[in-house]
Amino acid sequence: MTTVITTNIVTDRDAYLPLAKAFAEDAAAHDKGCHGMKVLVNPEAQDEVTFVSHWDSQEDFFAHVQGDTFKKHIPGMGAYYVSGTDMFLEEA
Repeated sequence: MTTVITTNIVTDRDAYLPLAKAFAEDAAAHDKGCHGMKVLVNPEAQDEVTFVSHWDSQEDFFAHVQGDTFKKHIPGMGAYYVSGTDMFLEEA
């Protein structure tokens, strides 16, 4: 099991959040190997949104990045996206 923590910096968190939540729900429902995705905010950083997702493997996550969920949601989310980082954690 792979856990991916993706932290994005955005220009308008309030506008980005509904888009991010729809993206997370779609990924959890349709993307191979996804066992759930949560959207979290840091109350001390108004420009930060974090996704925590669980995958069968890193390969499934990378397929998700190239897949239909990304193609459907990222254009709208991209209007608010500044930068992001991914951290991959493997179950011990």
